[in-house]
Amino acid sequence: MATNFTATAPGKLVIAGEYAVLEGAPAIAAAVNKRAKASVTAAKTGELLIANTGIRFPFELGAGGQPVWSREPGDQGSVLAAVLAALAAGKQFPGGLTPWKIELCSRDFYAHLSDGSTPKLGIGSSAAVTVALTAALQCCAGGNPDLDLCLAAHRFLQDGGSGIDVATAWFGGVVLMQRGAEAVPAVRPLSWPAGLHIRPVWTGVAASTPIMLQRLAAFRQNSGTLYTTVMQRFGTALESILGHWQLEDAAALSAGLMYYGELLAEFDRVAEIGIWSDGHRRILDLARSMQVGYKPSGAGGGDFGLGFSEDQVRLDAFVHEVHAQLVPQTHGVEWGVDGVLINGRGLAATT
Repeated sequence: MATNFTATAPGKLVIAGEYAVLEGAPAIAAAVNKRAKASVTAAKTGELLIANTGIRFPFELGAGGQPVWSREPGDQGSVLAAVLAALAAGKQFPGGLTPWKIELCSRDFYAHLSDGSTPKLGIGSSAAVTVALTAALQCCAGGNPDLDLCLAAHRFLQDGGSGIDVATAWFGGVVLMQRGAEAVPAVRPLSWPAGLHIRPVWTGVAASTPIMLQRLAAFRQNSGTLYTTVMQRFGTALESILGHWQLEDAAALSAGLMYYGELLAEFDRVAEIGIWSDGHRRILDLARSMQVGYKPSGAGGGDFGLGFSEDQVRLDAFVHEVHAQLVPQTHGVEWGVDGVLINGRGLAATT
């Protein structure tokens, strides 16, 4: 049994499949070059260090192996509680839980702007921290990192979800999540299609995914059959996008991504979720004027969108104009499809 372990995992951006992935439709996501880190060391007493702030939170292990805090640590404490619950349910500590000194760092997932503010970037920080921490604790317990337990931990944390952010943090690169014949989501890496260029663009405004999902749940409950009809249209569009991706038909892919963005806009008008925020619409207007495609990535409402085109030069010019006209501060988020990874994957763990 190891006495210390460190693991890192990347954030993600959804390329296609927002909202529909929750109903089993295929979705595609890509890892970005921002990583969360979790370090675990055996100790006599439990302690959680939030590296972002330097604040330490002592804890004891209570019933069911859950942390008991002398003072509440916030979101990162919730991640630790969810991970320990998943590991206990998976019988990962047959000899009993050991106190740990745990350091969590998600500094990469915050912008550091010229005005001194540090808004959170919506690129899957909770999933990345969950994957890194679950892996580090499993390794310290003498086991091997396990994707199913990472997914279980994140379900404990968010009370559900599709798991695509966890899968991307685990695999890295480009990931397809698709429901199988027995309605069990299957995950596999995808290669990048030749001729398609996509660039992440930050709106300059942070958004709350839980709030967006609450609005989605309310619409689903109150809309009758309309919700099902919308999700079927999403699913059909996503199957087409996946087919074009596999055929490496860049022009059809661009058109398909644009159409999916339009479906999101139609859905937003009736569901009033706030996916296409003012910031996204301003960037879309600029994209149209420069003949490139654009859509929100993920829940929307702010955070990131994706510019896309078969013309790399035109797309680079668009990104330049976004920063020049609309969002002057840069954030440094890029695709992270390479690097030193476990089994060629996104999770990296070392003693």
